[in-house]
Amino acid sequence: MIKKLLFVVLVACFCSSVPAFSQSPFEVNNSADAQQYENFVESASQEDEEYAGFFKIIKDFFAALAEGIIPSANAAAIDDEILILKSQASPAKSAANTASTATAEQAKVATGSKTSAAAKEKAPAVIAPANASGKAVSTGSAKFKAWFDDAAGYCSSWKFPDVTNKYGHKITPEDYLRAIIWIESRGIHQSTRGTLTKSWAGALGFMQLMPNTAKGLGVNPKDPAQNLKGGAKYLKEIFNSGSVSKKDGAEKLIMGACAYNLGPFSKSMKLSWEQLKANSKIPVETRGYGLKMKMCLGLELTADERVLVKKWLVQPGETVDSLIDASYANAMGIAR
Repeated sequence: MIKKLLFVVLVACFCSSVPAFSQSPFEVNNSADAQQYENFVESASQEDEEYAGFFKIIKDFFAALAEGIIPSANAAAIDDEILILKSQASPAKSAANTASTATAEQAKVATGSKTSAAAKEKAPAVIAPANASGKAVSTGSAKFKAWFDDAAGYCSSWKFPDVTNKYGHKITPEDYLRAIIWIESRGIHQSTRGTLTKSWAGALGFMQLMPNTAKGLGVNPKDPAQNLKGGAKYLKEIFNSGSVSKKDGAEKLIMGACAYNLGPFSKSMKLSWEQLKANSKIPVETRGYGLKMKMCLGLELTADERVLVKKWLVQPGETVDSLIDASYANAMGIAR
């Protein structure tokens, strides 16, 4: 019984403590509480919806992150975007670079052409040989061109280097033959009095061939046509055998001239041109021959070579530059 009463008291106390849920034995106005409860429930529902929306956003965000849809969170996607943009821009850029390069090359070619043309304009005009008179036999003789062309036929077998002079002219074997003729005899095989051109050592004619050398070459040095042939054949030996044959470029042309003067099998031919021209043991005549060849072919003289030309070769009333021009103009005017 006591237990039942206690239970009733506890229930009554509980009911009075929660008026919103039941009516107490006392008069209580709970209409406001009921409205608050309804507002609470509605608010709770709205919050539930907001929480649900929030969690949906979070869920969607992480899904997008995982799938790489959000670029800022996907480095690979960014790299891909950059590569695509570069590939789209590169053709235009490449075309621009190609056009720029082509323009530069064209400008370079044009400049080179202008430079070459300007250089050729500076070359002294060739001087045609004076007509032979009296008993003279010279480069001005009526038959000389035919003699020269016949001798030049041997030039094709020379191992001749590919060299372009300071005037933009590619030096030919025929040019070299012309230069030798001018250096050796000034283009005179026989004087107006009928005297054969002869050096103090006994060398004869256009190419100043020594009698024994001419004999070895199978030519008559006194005959102008054979004299020219002998010189061309001798130069073949110089360019194709011995120490000079192992040289190249302008060095070969200069040392070939020195060999023509001193002998192709001289030990001195093993030297370079720089060594030879500075070697006081080498005859001045031989070293001067190399300088003469450079001037006749239109090869640029170095500063030290100009000093040597002035010291050894310039005559009264001449200058280094006037001698350079005269040497080229006269040598290149032969057999034109």
